[in-house]
Amino acid sequence: MLNKFKYFWGKTNRWHRVFLIFLIVELRIFPGGKYGFKCNDPALSHTFTGDTVSWKLLLLITLTLPLIVMFIVEKTQENSESAKQQALYWYKEYLFGFLLNLTSVQFIKFLVGSPRPHFFDTCRPVEAETCTESQYIYSYQCTNPAWINQSDTSFPSGHSSLAFHSALFIVYYLYQRKTLCKNTLVTQSLCVLLSGYCAVSRLSDHRHHWWDVVAGFVIAIVVLIYTIFHLCGNFKCVMSNKKQILERNEHSECTVEGAT
Repeated sequence: MLNKFKYFWGKTNRWHRVFLIFLIVELRIFPGGKYGFKCNDPALSHTFTGDTVSWKLLLLITLTLPLIVMFIVEKTQENSESAKQQALYWYKEYLFGFLLNLTSVQFIKFLVGSPRPHFFDTCRPVEAETCTESQYIYSYQCTNPAWINQSDTSFPSGHSSLAFHSALFIVYYLYQRKTLCKNTLVTQSLCVLLSGYCAVSRLSDHRHHWWDVVAGFVIAIVVLIYTIFHLCGNFKCVMSNKKQILERNEHSECTVEGAT
């Protein structure tokens, strides 16, 4: 069995591996963790009011904005075809980092099983109706079918992590490519403000606790360090001619200045 797994793992690429882990977590093939709750805990007694920033809006912005920014900046180069391929290469690596971030967040959510601030309102556990003041409940069952897999996924904040991931990726990219695009401060500031707004909305909507947002930020930073410095070569990968572009696409590699 182990040999078959090693063979399968060896035949897959990085995308397949991360996506496989993501599917296993999302389909809940294995039982996840449950953090439990304290009876009548005020931190879990908020009313669910919806999302100020929906998943669809978050994905639309975080998946399109980096590509648009990179295309605009790289187009300032003389070789428009090279600029296009350069932007696409970095965007591909950004997408992998994005998937890695999302998978990490969902995996931790699955392992921890932390109740959301609106836990009592959406989960409606039977145990909450019979427990005594300050009693800690280790095992419970949600009676609201629509929220069985969502009421205990507070830690960490996926919205915050992906928003910071996208914003800080753009901010650092513009910093590194400032020789091609001088006026970047407005765009950088706007990205930071939008990501901050998304994070704050998760608190005001009572979808997360403050430590969930902080954890999401930390995850974003860790994944970004790997994405920027390892996958994107610190944004110093230069394609000088069409032959290099074709070779880079064929081998999924790029030449990093100063690399050996």
